[in-house]
Amino acid sequence: MPKPWDNTMRALVRTSPQAFVSLVFPNARYIKERPEQLKNWQLEVDALLEVAVEDQKMLLHLEFQTYNDADMPERLLRYNVLAQGEYKMPVVSCVIYLLRDGPVQQPPLQWLAPTGTHIITFTYMCIEIGAFTRADILATGQTGLLPFIPLTLDGATRDSVQQMFATLESTANKELELVGFAMASLVLMRTNPEDWEWLKRRYKIMQDLLRETPIFQMIFAEGRTEGEAKGRIEGEAKGRTEGILAGRRKTLVHLVSKRFPRLQASAEQQVLHVDDPELLDNLIIDLSVAHDEQEAAGILQSLRNPE
Repeated sequence: MPKPWDNTMRALVRTSPQAFVSLVFPNARYIKERPEQLKNWQLEVDALLEVAVEDQKMLLHLEFQTYNDADMPERLLRYNVLAQGEYKMPVVSCVIYLLRDGPVQQPPLQWLAPTGTHIITFTYMCIEIGAFTRADILATGQTGLLPFIPLTLDGATRDSVQQMFATLESTANKELELVGFAMASLVLMRTNPEDWEWLKRRYKIMQDLLRETPIFQMIFAEGRTEGEAKGRIEGEAKGRTEGILAGRRKTLVHLVSKRFPRLQASAEQQVLHVDDPELLDNLIIDLSVAHDEQEAAGILQSLRNPE
């Protein structure tokens, strides 16, 4: 099952693939994206990019990890071997850690037998966004990396987030603004509740513009299509307002079922009591950036116990 942040990070890579290629290999050139699903295997990588280094083709395999994961080197090895066997070209794997969560395992991965016999050495790349400063990100000159500013050493502040948004606004790239909001929410809600409330207010002011961006539509395509289609059908019989409510409710439930399946039943019960389309829109936004199941459950619980 995809992790909650998979769609967001995949959308970010698709928006600016060259930025991620340059982050790992400054002299490499992006060619095209390869499918995340590995054939004949129930496995998906986060991103698989075909690149060229001095006219020699290879694949760059990216995995995004929110927190430290002791099993990451073995996972990278498994994906690397399968991707290399499928595409018959060299594959370099890179894990990008988003949050600071203690020391992470550094390459290479080495397997030794009890006899001391060397079994394998697997060299991969490891990038920790939390080891960067916001100046480091700005110095890359890569617009596609700007949403990472809130995750840097000095980035979890309102000043840094405002600088990120100001820079993104100058590029008129609404897709990256949406991801920037998601990255900022990941840290501000835990480190600075006051700034988190400011961020939510700021986002709600912009939500009509951001809602039309391709990256938003990618993340919510299935839920929006299903919800609005059923909402229109019900709307013909029950009236415009009831149809809109039905569509929003189904979108919210569909979103929860995809990100937090165990909360689907709770979501179905809670939304029945919501008769405000704007409130449902806000709930969809909050649930879209909820970091984990516990946080999503709290959002749904607030419907039962409103302030």
